[in-house]
Amino acid sequence: MTNFTKINSRKKFCVQNFCRETCFVAAVAAFSVSSGVNAGDIDWATSTITPLNESTIRAYDLKYAPTPEVLYNVDFFFNEETLSFEPDVSTLKTVDPAKYAEADLARGGLLYDKWWKINGASEPANTHPGYPEVGSQTGSTTWRCKECHGWDYKGKDGVYESGSSHYTGIKGLYDVRNQPADMIYDAIARKGMLLSEQDIWDLTQFLKEGQVDMNKSIIFSGAQKKAATGDAEKGRLLYEGAGGCLKCHGEDGNKISNVSVGTVVNDNPWEGLHKIRFGEPGTKMPSAISKDLSLQEQIDILTYAQTLSQLESDSH
Repeated sequence: MTNFTKINSRKKFCVQNFCRETCFVAAVAAFSVSSGVNAGDIDWATSTITPLNESTIRAYDLKYAPTPEVLYNVDFFFNEETLSFEPDVSTLKTVDPAKYAEADLARGGLLYDKWWKINGASEPANTHPGYPEVGSQTGSTTWRCKECHGWDYKGKDGVYESGSSHYTGIKGLYDVRNQPADMIYDAIARKGMLLSEQDIWDLTQFLKEGQVDMNKSIIFSGAQKKAATGDAEKGRLLYEGAGGCLKCHGEDGNKISNVSVGTVVNDNPWEGLHKIRFGEPGTKMPSAISKDLSLQEQIDILTYAQTLSQLESDSH
């Protein structure tokens, strides 16, 4: 085995087995030299550590005793001489909670659906270069977040499972809701999409707070597959009243040309619930979240909508 191979093997091992203890020892050694930080000053209890690439690891949400109200992020680079990860103090930055707090959750849900309808970017003409070969979609639809991660946010482990016309083999995003906001922001930013800083923060807040486990409200399999489990009568009252659905969609759900509410929510109730919650990109459809309707009320609307007449399929 050459030295180069040994280094790469060690690097891979370090990335795969990197932990708080490893990071702690390195951080204390470096920070104590550069800024007088000692072991007791660093609290790793709130931190999350993730590899950025084969040579860099980032620690998110570190706490420092003298400034307990502030969280920090810092990168660790692989030193090929010591064969270990060492912190780069120059990358140390404070977390700005205001940017996340000021984000728009409902707008994030719309961006997840079809971002160019929301931020004014040109609709992509070609298939996304990162779209998996196993996928069967083409063109702009491959640039939509929902196209790989699903309307139920579970990707290959949900409705877009193997056998689906939307299968890509890509996992969902439901579990990222527990990650630090900066970590989610950075992951989206690295995708190189035509998204502004505000777009990314809105998406980040949606991913952390807007995702719900749809299997708790929509039957996933069996004879009753796709059936919503809410209260249809309560849903009717909301559809005709506080939900604001009746005015545009009409009593039968078919008032808007080429949009059959009953068809959409029966064919793809996961899409239906997402749109009830966040609206339809590029239209005046209101967000149930912005109207302060509870999740149960949103599910009740979906359940009632499934009783409406069905026309030609419009789910997408």
